[in-house]
Amino acid sequence: MNFDDALRRYRADVFTDEDVTRCAGLSVRAWRELIKIGAVRTITKARGPGRVRRCDATTLKRSAVIAALNGAGFSLASSGRIAYFLPFHTLLYTLCDPVTILFPRFMDLEPHSGLPRVQKPKVDWFDPHKLAKAEPEADWLIHIYETRFVAVSYGGKSEPTVFGDLRNEGTSFVAWLPLHRWNQLKGSMTDELARELLPTKFFQFVKEWEDPRKFPRELRLLDYKYENHDTDGDSLRAAAEATARSSVFATTINVSLTIRKALRRYLDIEPAANSS
Repeated sequence: MNFDDALRRYRADVFTDEDVTRCAGLSVRAWRELIKIGAVRTITKARGPGRVRRCDATTLKRSAVIAALNGAGFSLASSGRIAYFLPFHTLLYTLCDPVTILFPRFMDLEPHSGLPRVQKPKVDWFDPHKLAKAEPEADWLIHIYETRFVAVSYGGKSEPTVFGDLRNEGTSFVAWLPLHRWNQLKGSMTDELARELLPTKFFQFVKEWEDPRKFPRELRLLDYKYENHDTDGDSLRAAAEATARSSVFATTINVSLTIRKALRRYLDIEPAANSS
């Protein structure tokens, strides 16, 4: 399949089980388990031999993040919860997307229309003639300190910010309120790209959409939890900050590169992932 055909297919925003397992690097068994526990949601509920479930691009990207966390040694359930609570993940998923990067901002996205791509994309993430690579100024990293405190940094000189912690020997994840603030992104390449490529009202949408207190009822299957740790003298936050400053060991996952590679696999410009 040539690149234009792959882009047309991507713009239809419908992905099969095989697309997810091949591109995200999940085994069939892991994919089915994620659906069962509510960590991902499909468009169709088809089950049984010969029936194919379908999902959208958001689920494909979230599955790639979950697969990376799981590959780093965390359970599927905990990986799913971390992916759901990753601050500003809606922004990340929207920017790490060939439609956002390769097409004019307000073009008609009817999937079978022509493909008037921009001549000089702001980034080369989906250039079929270049290899996928880390982008230190733009990439978002998840940091897990001593298998306990979970933080994110947004590229460049962004300091990691803790947004939750793992408990019960890593089998459960609790997110922290309040929600992250936009000034944590300020000055990063992500912030610059977002303001250039996305409408202003999108930022308010992200704030409301990602508020865990408004999560849809279906997510209760995932048994998500959150707590407020923003008060002065909060002991857990103090412990997290101390651990992050002087951790003995930490696990780091480049979630931006993970998503880009998954999408490049779908576009047939990246080798298929190996699933465990």
